[in-house]
Amino acid sequence: MKKLIIVCEEKYRVYGDYLAQLISLEDDTEDSTVGVKDGEVAAQVWLEKDYKANSAQLSSNQYILFIGHNKLIKEKSSHMKVAFSQYGMAYGWLGKQAVLCVNKVVSAKEYNDFITFALSYQDDLEKLIKEKKEKSKKQQNIEAGAKAAGVAALAVVGGVLAVAPLAGVDIVKKLTLNKKIEEQQYSCAVMKFYLDSLGEFLGL
Repeated sequence: MKKLIIVCEEKYRVYGDYLAQLISLEDDTEDSTVGVKDGEVAAQVWLEKDYKANSAQLSSNQYILFIGHNKLIKEKSSHMKVAFSQYGMAYGWLGKQAVLCVNKVVSAKEYNDFITFALSYQDDLEKLIKEKKEKSKKQQNIEAGAKAAGVAALAVVGGVLAVAPLAGVDIVKKLTLNKKIEEQQYSCAVMKFYLDSLGEFLGL
């Protein structure tokens, strides 16, 4: 089993928790693996202060993902190969350390294109949720709710971190608007990293 430490500042912890929850989902089917194979990755979320306090004891073999956009993230990303960069979102890695960040809030001009991009990933996840729930219902009589915990965890994906278009873009104050858009960008970047790149980063 690969162990992944997700390091973030307090204000970005929600995205670290989100990725950890996605990793914990039993979302594979008989025909396909979603993200990474179920049970092959164990994730822990650390605050940046925890990382700084324990970094000297960490092995060079430890996989670490940094989420956010501060001095530490910039230092870590300076030599990393960019694996994805679009709509102000970016992630990449070098060896066993990776960075995921939002470099800039997507512009109003690009917003509709970004939302279309983001919803495609959300739709993929919601489809997986639906399929998983339907599969679980079929198995309930046989397995007596053995997967109940996994199904309950799936609800998180469609909850607070769901990406949806913002109404009244011209009316909302710019500061508040930018914060909401950045939240959507981080949610989208985490979804994409989980679905498309986590396995490659971990060598799975």
